[in-house]
Amino acid sequence: MHSAQNSWLPVRAALQPDGLYLALREIPPAELRDAFMQETVARVAGAESILCIGRGDAAEMPADAAPAGIVFHVARCGSTVISQLLKEHAGLAVYAEPQPLNELLLPPQAWPRDDFAAALRSLGAAFARHAGGRYVLKLSSWNTLYCELVADAFPRTPWVLSLRDPIEVCVSLLAQLPAWLQESAPPAQRLYRLVQPDGAPRTAEERVARVFGAFCDAAARLVRGRGRLIRYESLPDAVWDVAAPHFGLAVNDDERRRMAAAGRRYSKSPVGRAAAYADDSERKRDAASDALRRAIDEFARPAYDRLRRIHGI
Repeated sequence: MHSAQNSWLPVRAALQPDGLYLALREIPPAELRDAFMQETVARVAGAESILCIGRGDAAEMPADAAPAGIVFHVARCGSTVISQLLKEHAGLAVYAEPQPLNELLLPPQAWPRDDFAAALRSLGAAFARHAGGRYVLKLSSWNTLYCELVADAFPRTPWVLSLRDPIEVCVSLLAQLPAWLQESAPPAQRLYRLVQPDGAPRTAEERVARVFGAFCDAAARLVRGRGRLIRYESLPDAVWDVAAPHFGLAVNDDERRRMAAAGRRYSKSPVGRAAAYADDSERKRDAASDALRRAIDEFARPAYDRLRRIHGI
């Protein structure tokens, strides 16, 4: 375990030919209460500095600098519930969809695979120093396309994948496209080539269905023994029954009560403006068009069913 936190949070990252550059902001780990790390960065002012880790120095990582767990997900599936409830565990820092990791993973990735994995470990070590103890990385949904690369960078770290029925996920994505999936954005164009290298989809329904299927295909390539699938329907109980034990985190009665209380709140509420959680699964299923259902049956559900079979759920 680490002896002390240093409050210097990695908030930006860039790979250059000579090394990994990290922009650090002085933000205490206790401030990481927002649903997403970058919301904390926007909310909390602090001094900043730049750290350069030479390319030749990025290969080694202290044994205790790897995350206790990694949370992958397929978007709009309860992953924020997992990360917010894990924050109720004493002594654990949770970094939710950190921008530095997004910046490193966004293609084209500048370094060869082994060097790139070393850069990811160096970023992990910076999070470990900030946490001053155990920490969890909750990734952005599109990061799941690179889940093998992330898992290989931290070969002893267990992972969970938050999973929800593709109809409910795709209805949500169509209603509010994330920035990385908006067709006009250069990041989306680069990412979508991983999903459909031969050209653009015919419809928006096909686009979201193909992305969901690609998430499931990528997750199916991970080493099964290191991972657990967490179904949306099993939340919030699965946080203390599945995710925490899988990450080696013992949950005491007080932590469990706090997690249960947090599970009754909307997980993406801004700090200081808590709202009650309301299940919208039925409404989303009712809103699915025939065109979306056909696209899901062709491009998403086969991969979803295959992934569930692999993990026996």
